[in-house]
Amino acid sequence: MFYKIKHSIVIPTIVFLLVFSASAFADTGTGVTSGDAVSEDKKENVKEVARVEVTGSRLAEDIREVPAPAYVITKEEIEMSGARSTQEVLDRVPGVNGLRNSSASALDKSVVVRGLTTEVLLLVDGIPFRTSSYGTGVSMGSPFDLRTIPLENIERIEVVKGASSAVYGSNAAGGVINIITKKGMEESGGMLLIEGGNHGWFRGSVRGTAVLSDDVKVTVGYTKTQETSEINIRNKGDGTYDKATDYRGNDFAFGIEKGSWAFSGAWGDFDSDWENTYNNDLSTVYKNTQENKYRRFAITYADESNTSKIYYNDNEKDYSFYSDPLYISSYDYKDSSMGLMFNRKQEIFGLTGVWGFEWRREQSEYKGLSDSAWGETKDTPYDLKRDGFSPYLEVSVPVGDMGLDIGLRYEHWSVDEGETVSELIPRLSLNWESPSGKIWYLTAGRFFAMPSFYQIFMPDRNYGTPNPDLKPEKGWTYDIGVKDEKASNPWSFGVFYMDMEDKIKYESDPITWVGQYVNLDQYRAWGIEAEIKLNFHENWSYTQGISWTDAEEKTAGTDNWTRSNMPRLDLSGSLNYAKGPWAGELNAHFYGDRNIDGGVYKDDGIFLMNASVSWKEGDHKLVLSCTNIFDREFVLDDQGYINPERKFILSWQYEF
Repeated sequence: MFYKIKHSIVIPTIVFLLVFSASAFADTGTGVTSGDAVSEDKKENVKEVARVEVTGSRLAEDIREVPAPAYVITKEEIEMSGARSTQEVLDRVPGVNGLRNSSASALDKSVVVRGLTTEVLLLVDGIPFRTSSYGTGVSMGSPFDLRTIPLENIERIEVVKGASSAVYGSNAAGGVINIITKKGMEESGGMLLIEGGNHGWFRGSVRGTAVLSDDVKVTVGYTKTQETSEINIRNKGDGTYDKATDYRGNDFAFGIEKGSWAFSGAWGDFDSDWENTYNNDLSTVYKNTQENKYRRFAITYADESNTSKIYYNDNEKDYSFYSDPLYISSYDYKDSSMGLMFNRKQEIFGLTGVWGFEWRREQSEYKGLSDSAWGETKDTPYDLKRDGFSPYLEVSVPVGDMGLDIGLRYEHWSVDEGETVSELIPRLSLNWESPSGKIWYLTAGRFFAMPSFYQIFMPDRNYGTPNPDLKPEKGWTYDIGVKDEKASNPWSFGVFYMDMEDKIKYESDPITWVGQYVNLDQYRAWGIEAEIKLNFHENWSYTQGISWTDAEEKTAGTDNWTRSNMPRLDLSGSLNYAKGPWAGELNAHFYGDRNIDGGVYKDDGIFLMNASVSWKEGDHKLVLSCTNIFDREFVLDDQGYINPERKFILSWQYEF
């Protein structure tokens, strides 16, 4: 339902004052006041040191200590991957499916984690970056679009599986993807990247930092991307394809760092064109265009104990679909969010702990215009907002030689024109580090995910009707596992089980296409996830990942479980070589045991192989990569979307 908040001015004002009071905590115990005359030596002694935030836990000092399946992708691995998008990079993580479409041009870029899409939370530097106008399915089934985060801006990517709602709040059921962006360099300088490939691919990027003093840096960056050839993106099953025709993007970055304070901004635009046919009507070609814009701004303060953030994000998408004179339609979406975040790490009743709170406002606007030969305009606009306030607490309790991490979060949401929703979200994790360095863990966490405005309101009335009684998704995830990230051959193994109530799904009449977003009776999934890196020679290493996910859902009023269409088996292997200026990688990926309904498409396993080689001498670096070496085509799902086409890319990078 839609909700209306009370005290919308009082709460953000209180939180705003508390956030900026964080700097006062940092001065406690230094013995220095604003009026003191301090020497250079004393200034050095009281210089603040920023606390590193670890994805998946506010208590851990290193992601390797997080009691959950955790993965890190470095910028060097990104450069060697030959990927064109953040989505393709994430596909390298076991159990993360990033092959949902083949071109930069068409549809939103998203991923599937443990069989879930809308219940995966994207963070950019620890700040949620999501919309509230998503639906379900390939084209609108994600609250984020990874095209808004160009690869050139990424320092590393951290992925933590399992329920993290107690840490981050709503939409963190399947896992959390935290993208850490590049900050200013230690000395003035920059980087220039020029990249080209087949299918009209081009990417150019420039980034530079000016160090103005010992603690002041200014960084600027720009990236230009385009893909201009015709590329197949969807197999229609009748010998025809939907085709992407053009993509052009511009991304800008700006940042200022001064001591413990930082301002960061990123904004950009990207336009997409593609063509398709419907209902085997090959005589009519429908043209699709998207015009997208995004903006992210944040002010951050961080010292050894405190972290405070103020942020504003927005996304705009104008989508047009037409085949003059038969059909013309356009849909305009605008989502924005603003928020305040504060947490403090300190002893709580003699225990290591973290406490904090967040305030977040999400606003969503929709305008639609349809003019079809078979019906009148039925689109209904909306402009709605919701406010959430979430205090939380995490503590670590010694239990013999083990540690019991307890997380508790209270999530309170109010949305225009409706009732208030509140949820208490606990997480318990029992973990033990053996004398040899292995970390054993058993974790149980509750998750909670609000429905989107689009799902509730269903503004495109040609295809659906509103459901004001749509409820949030709720459930539990359980993880048990062991990992040894500090070993000479690091490895991890884990088993998970998930049980969800009221999972949201779109159901439509097969004849009229008119449907509604509804709550399923139940959703459940279980699986295993493992990875090992074998450093068998000083120049050679091999990494093997495996994931098995068995997901099912059951509609209210029935006793029958229906299997998810996502592949159960995910195998990935990477052979790496590095010696002197040369480095190389051979990467293979296999998705198996798939379930494609309808019988139109052949249900084969998906096998793809990629390769890259790089040479670095001084300030220059060259990378030659090829993805999908054997140029094989696989249909990914029962809607016919296919995997990336073969592509060759040559990139040159120069540091100055």
